This record gives sequence, structure tokens and C-alpha cells, in this order.
Amino acid sequence: MSGFIAVGHFLVSLFFGLVLLLLWARMFLRFYKISPLHSVSKMVNTFVDPLVRPIEGLIHSDKAHPSRYDWACLAVIIITEIIKFILLGFLLYGTLMPLTYLFVFVLADLIAQPCNLLFYIILIRVIMSWVKPDWHHPIEEVMRKITDPLLAFGRYLIPDISGFDFSPFIIMIILKAIVLFMSASLPLRLV
Repeated sequence: MSGFIAVGHFLVSLFFGLVLLLLWARMFLRFYKISPLHSVSKMVNTFVDPLVRPIEGLIHSDKAHPSRYDWACLAVIIITEIIKFILLGFLLYGTLMPLTYLFVFVLADLIAQPCNLLFYIILIRVIMSWVKPDWHHPIEEVMRKITDPLLAFGRYLIPDISGFDFSPFIIMIILKAIVLFMSASLPLRLV
């Protein structure tokens, strides 16, 4: 891989990674019913609304009783994933990849992206619990609401042992195993 291709791959992956991070954050915020007036929701919506609003106009939803699922955001995530892998395929291989490969890459990334996001949210919570146990910040509340159901499942698998909570480590191992399995199952190396 030449230097320009490596830099192009890095920049394309970085740009789409950040866009997808914000889109998945919007999905999580809506699913866990975080208020749109919350400072984290406002920040995420400021960046993502220009992408999602046009699709929301096409997908009619009941405004009086909004769903926990943000279908417009999911559609934008899928479209963004398709564009990302088309660009990476052209950049690395100089051709359009077959549709089956494109489908496999998009499906794998749709599973791996939220797993990676949850992994790093739990990692930040673990580090902050060691560094500053009484940490109170608007993002901490959001991180807690998003990860508490997973950590409760981890506590169900392995209860506290002598006051030590191993649930974050169990969940992080499970999430990373899912991501590694998905990346090892891909037919080509793109990401």
C-alpha cells in the first residue's frame, strides 16, 4: 500500500468512524429515552440532524407517541456504511466490490460498531470509577443509563466476589469477542 493510499484509508476511515459514532450515539440516546434537552443529546443532535432530518421526512412516524427506535437514523447509518465501504473498496482495490461483499461488510460493521462503542463507554466508566469515584458529569449519567442493563447482565453471570464487581470485565470480553469474530469472518481486509 503506497503512502497516499494509506493516508487516504486513514482519513476516510476516521471521517466515517466519527460520523457513525455520532449516529450510533443518537440511536442509543433515543433508545434509552435520554431527554432531547440533555446537553449530550443537544450536542449529538446538532451534528447529526442535518443528515437525519431529510430521511425523517420520508419515514412517517407518530409524533405524539415517538418510538424508542430511530428508524431514520438507522437508515442513515446503513447508507453511510454503504458509502464508506464503496469508497474504501475503490481506494484499496481500485474497483467496485461485489454486492455480496458490500452486504457482508455493512452487516458486520452494523454489529461491530455498537459493540465497540459500548466497549469504550464501559472502559471509560471503569477508569473513572478508579480515578474519581464521585464523578458527576452530564455524560456520566448518559453512560450509566446506556451501560447499566449490560452490567446487570454481567452481575447475573458473575456476582460480586468479596465486594469486587467483575461485570464490566465480563461484558467487555464478550463485546470484544463479538467484534473479533465479525472482523475475522470478513472476506477482505478493509477496516
